[in-house]
Parts: sequence; structure tokens; C-alpha cells
Amino acid sequence: MQLFDGQRAFIAFGAPWKDAVIALMDPRCGYDPWEYDDGMTPGDVLITVIETQPRVFGCIELIGWDSATDRFTVADTWNLVTLPAVPAWLSLPTHPGPLDHDTGSYLLETLGTQRWGGRLYEAGIESANTSESARVMVNSGGQCTHCDENIGLARIDARERIHTYVCEANSHVGDHYSDWSAALCTNCYVKMSAGGFTNYLDFRFAANPPCPRCSFRRSVGYVSRPYADDLPATESPWEFYSEPHRQWDNREYWLCHHCHFVFGESPEDGDRFF
Repeated sequence: MQLFDGQRAFIAFGAPWKDAVIALMDPRCGYDPWEYDDGMTPGDVLITVIETQPRVFGCIELIGWDSATDRFTVADTWNLVTLPAVPAWLSLPTHPGPLDHDTGSYLLETLGTQRWGGRLYEAGIESANTSESARVMVNSGGQCTHCDENIGLARIDARERIHTYVCEANSHVGDHYSDWSAALCTNCYVKMSAGGFTNYLDFRFAANPPCPRCSFRRSVGYVSRPYADDLPATESPWEFYSEPHRQWDNREYWLCHHCHFVFGESPEDGDRFF
């Protein structure tokens, strides 16, 4: 995106941050967390900043005009899928208003590349803070990480319905995970808290059998190649693991993420074998 001659770029601020994130995800929630300048006219561009710590950019909007109300309206919106951080060196106005042309052009050119795309954000790399919580919420798409149910962000009580657990920095390195960030519905959040879990992967793997060799509870469903081709792709470390191995039956096997041991259930007596 670029700022054309005569076109102006404005900045707006969203607070409280959780309301602003929910309003981005589902405007039907009815929240109005945005503070903006009333001097915008059709053709102007609005860039929103969410008041997390550190602050992040939320979306880019093109301003139009509503003849029925005789005032400006939002003609088009592009949410920024990774909620990029506001650079510490970037000087923004302390109040909503127009940006100078150079700053506006720079932001449109830089942020415009993040208007499309799938999941570009990975949790567990940066330190836990409210900007990471906001990204976990956006990345969830309004779906509970644990039970996969829709959390229902269109409701007025949406802020009480979605909860975030953010793992510590460096808990996700390559294909190795010591923890995982999650957006949780109230039921799953209460279950995790009541169970005394301080690590989401501990909570997630608690329902799976412990490894008979190392005793760690990090087992995932192990699927042999003939049955793996039709399974959906997944990036979550707790879901099935597909790889060729010597067993060609369809019995249930488990792979331990900790020691990479494959084990299963004996069809005769139900005892684990390896």
C-alpha cells in the first residue's frame, strides 16, 4: 500500500486492549474501544494502534462517507494478522490525529504487506506480555485451543468468555516445545486452573497415556503411513504424528515426544507393549 498525493493517514488508539482485539476479531461484540480524530474525510486512511505493552498495530482502514448520517464511515478494513509491534524508535502522536506524510507513507508501505496470509505468528518465542496475549487471541480465530469450541465473541460479555495463557519466551524452538500458548473458553480455563496446571502442554497431554519407558506424559497418536494420507495437516504438538513404521495394522499406537518411544495396546489383554 502507498499514500497517494492529497491522501492523509490518521492514527487511532484502542483501549482497553482486550476490547480492541475482540472488536477487530468480531465487530458484532458491540465494543467501541477506539479513540480517533473526527476530522477524517473520504479517501483518508486510518491506522489503529492497540494499547498493549508493548503497543501493536491492529488494522488499516479506508475512510468512506455515509450519506444517511452525513459523516465519515469505514469503507474497507484490513486486519494485520500478526499484530506487528510499534517500533520503539517510531514517534507517534500522543493523541489521535493526522500523521505527517513521510510517517504515513512508511507505515502503509510496511504494514500493507501483512494484510493477507495465514498464520504468520508463532508463540513461545518472545516474552510473555499483553501484546503476546493479543496475538494468541487473534491467532485463535475465536476458537478454544483446548476443546475447539467457538468461544462466541459476538456477545457483549466476550471479554469474560475468552482467556489467554501465554507461555514463556524460548519455549518454542524449532520443532521442540516445552509449553504452548492458548486461547481458552471459560470451561477449559477453569479446568486448567482447578487442575493446578501451570503449563498448557501438561494440561493438554494429561488425558494421554504416560510413556512406559520414560514415564513422561507427552504421548501423541501415532499413525502408520497407510492411514496417514487423508489426515488433515496440523502444527499442534499434541495431535497425531504420522510417519512410516513397521506396523501395518490399524491398532492404536502412541509416540512419546520426550524419548521418541512408540508403544501401544495389546489386542489380547490391553497391556501396553513395545
